[in-house]
Amino acid sequence: MPERPSGWRLALLGPPRLMTPNGAVVPCERKTAGLLSYLALEGPTPRARLAALLWPDTPMAVARNNLLHLLRRLRDACGEDLTGGGDPLRLMDGVQVDANALNAPPGARDLPDGTLLDGVDLDACPDLAEWLFAQRELIATRRVTAYHASLRWRADRGDLSEALILAERLLRLDPLDEELHRTLMRLHYLNGDRPAALRAYHRCKDLLARELCADPAPDTVQLARSIDEGTLSVHAPEPSTKRLPLSVLRPPTLIGREAAWAQLEAAWAAGKMIYITGDPGVGKTRFAQDFARSKGRTLYLPGHPGMEAVPFSGAAHNARARLAAAPQVQLPDDVRRQLSRVLPELRDGQDPPPMVGDADRLQFFGAHMDMVRRTSAGFAAVIADDTQYYDQATVDLGTYMLSRAPLGARDGIPRHLSVYRRGELTPEVLATVDHLVQTGVAVRIELGPLDERAMSALLRDLDVPDIPEVHRALLDLTGGNPQFVLETVKHLHERGDFGAAPTLRGAPATVTAMIGRRLARLSPLALQVARAAAVLRSDFSIELVTEVLGATLLDTAGAWEELEDAQVMTGEHFAHDLVLEAALAGLPDTTHRLLHRGSARVLARTGAEAARVARHWLSGGDLKQAAPWLLRAGEAAEGTLRLPEALQLYEDARRAYANTDDASGMKAASRAIAQVQARLSGA
Repeated sequence: MPERPSGWRLALLGPPRLMTPNGAVVPCERKTAGLLSYLALEGPTPRARLAALLWPDTPMAVARNNLLHLLRRLRDACGEDLTGGGDPLRLMDGVQVDANALNAPPGARDLPDGTLLDGVDLDACPDLAEWLFAQRELIATRRVTAYHASLRWRADRGDLSEALILAERLLRLDPLDEELHRTLMRLHYLNGDRPAALRAYHRCKDLLARELCADPAPDTVQLARSIDEGTLSVHAPEPSTKRLPLSVLRPPTLIGREAAWAQLEAAWAAGKMIYITGDPGVGKTRFAQDFARSKGRTLYLPGHPGMEAVPFSGAAHNARARLAAAPQVQLPDDVRRQLSRVLPELRDGQDPPPMVGDADRLQFFGAHMDMVRRTSAGFAAVIADDTQYYDQATVDLGTYMLSRAPLGARDGIPRHLSVYRRGELTPEVLATVDHLVQTGVAVRIELGPLDERAMSALLRDLDVPDIPEVHRALLDLTGGNPQFVLETVKHLHERGDFGAAPTLRGAPATVTAMIGRRLARLSPLALQVARAAAVLRSDFSIELVTEVLGATLLDTAGAWEELEDAQVMTGEHFAHDLVLEAALAGLPDTTHRLLHRGSARVLARTGAEAARVARHWLSGGDLKQAAPWLLRAGEAAEGTLRLPEALQLYEDARRAYANTDDASGMKAASRAIAQVQARLSGA
C-alpha cells in the first residue's frame, strides 16, 4: 500500500495554492483548484459527480476521460497521488487545508483570512460556480464565528494585542456593527491607549453619519464619555455565570387575571368560540394554557413568524402536531392522498394532481376535518396561539371547519381558544372575528397590563424584596407588562442588586431593548446561534442552525446550553417571541443577509416549502436565486387553488427576473400570471 502524503498544504483562502512539503508551489489551474477545493470541503465524492461538475456540457464518457487526464497531470506535477486514486475520490489525510483552521479552538493563532478561491472563474461550470458561491458565504459566516470566539478568549486572558487585531478584522467584515466598535474602544482603553480608544469612537461616529445618517447609540456615547473621563474600570468585566431562577421564566402562579378568568368560564359554559388578545408580553399564552388545562388534556398549536407567507403552512404545521399527538391513528388512503397536498411525507412516491375546482377544494377540506376528528379523542381543548402569523389559506380552512363542526360535540372537534396579538390580524380576519363576536357566536377577552396590586403580588412571587420604591420603579418602567417585568427582574438578578430604585435608572425603556441587553452578554457563538435561529424563524432545530452557520454540531450544542441557561431558548424554541424579535433587532445588515442566504440553501436541501425558501433569498438580497423559487411557490399555491396568493408570487417572480435581466424567466412568469388572471376572471 502506498504511503499517505504528508507535509502538503492546500491554501484555498485567497488565490489557490498547492504547496509541497519543502515549500515549492505546484501550479493549480482553475479546474484543478475546483476539484481540490470540492474534495477538501465536501469530502469523498464519486468520480461521476466531479466529472459532471467540471464538464457540464460534455457526454459523461468524455467528461470522465477528461477527469482521468486532469488527475494524471496533477499526480505527475506532484510526484505522488493526493486524491486516493479510487472511486469515490478523496483528498488524502496528509494534506493540510487552511480553511479547516476556522474550526480550531478559540485559542488557535493565525486564523486565516481571504476569499475562497479568490480570482478563480468557474462560470463555465454553473453548478460548481453556484457551489463555490455558497461555500464562500458559509466560510464567511464560519470566519465571523471563529473570530468572535477567539477575540473573547484572548480578551478574557489579557492578550489584548491579538484581541485588537481580531476586532479590526471583524470590523472590516462588518463596518457598521456598533457593538464591535464598542469592543474595540474598550480593548484600546484596557490596553492603556485612551487616545486610540477615543479615535475608535470618532471613527464609529463618522462612519454611522456617512453611511446611515445616524448618531451612535446612547451606550456608545456613554462609553466614550467614561473613557474620556477615565472612569471606565480597567478590569475587563467577568461574564455572568449565574443561572437565572426558574421563577422568572414561568412565575409559579397566574396573577391579576381573576375578572378575565370569570369571562372565560362564562364563555366556556355557553359553548362559545373564545378569542384572547392583548399586547405582546401581556401574558396571553400563559392565561390560555392555564385555563385550558384546568378543563383537561390540551393540544397546543402555536403559530410562528414566517408562516403568513406560505399558503397552508399553518395547516401543515398543525396537522403534523395532531398526528404526532395521536400516533395510534391510521388515516384512510383517500384522506392521506388529500393531506399529502400540504404534507409531502404522506405521498407514496406520487404527487397529487393540482386542484382545479371547488369540488377538489371541498374534498381537501373534508379530509382535513376527518383527520382532526380522528386525532381529537381525549382532548378537552385546543389552543391556537399567535394566530396573527397564520396564512390566509389556513384561516379559510379553520373557518370552514368551525362552521361545519359543533365545538365540543361528541362527533365534532374540541373547544378552541384562539390567541392573537392586538392590532396584528389582517383586516379580513379581524372582520371575521368582529362578526362572530357581534353575533354572539364568540367572545373576545382583552388582557391589559397588571395594576399596582397585581404587580406587587407578582414581584413577591418572583422573590423581589418588598421595597416600595423598587416596586414603584418597576411599575413605572414596565407599565405593568408581565414579560417586561420578568425581563427586568432577570436584569436585576444578573446585576445582583435589588436594593434600591436607582438600580433601574438607565435601564432600557422597552422590553425589546431590555432583552437585547441580555443577549449582548452572551458569548459570541451563542449570540450567533440565537441570531441564526431567529432568521430561520419557524421549525428550526439545532441541526438546521448548525448547517446555516457552517459550525460543528458540538459547538452549536454547547452554545445552545448557554442559551437555555440564559432563558433565551426553551428546548428548540425561543422562550418568548419577544426574545426572537430582540435577536433580529440587533442583527447587523451584513450578517442579516448572510444568514438569510445560508438559511435559503439549507432549507432548499431539506425540502422546505418553496415560498419559505424564496423569502429567505429575497431577504438575503439575491433576486437571481429568489426568482425561480418564487415561480415554484406560485405553482404550489395555484395547485391548491390559492389563486390570489399564486398571482402575487408570480408577480414577485416577474419583478425578480426583470431586475436580473432574465428574459426567459420573465416570459415564464408572465405566462403564469396570465393563466391565473384568466382563472380568477372566470371564477
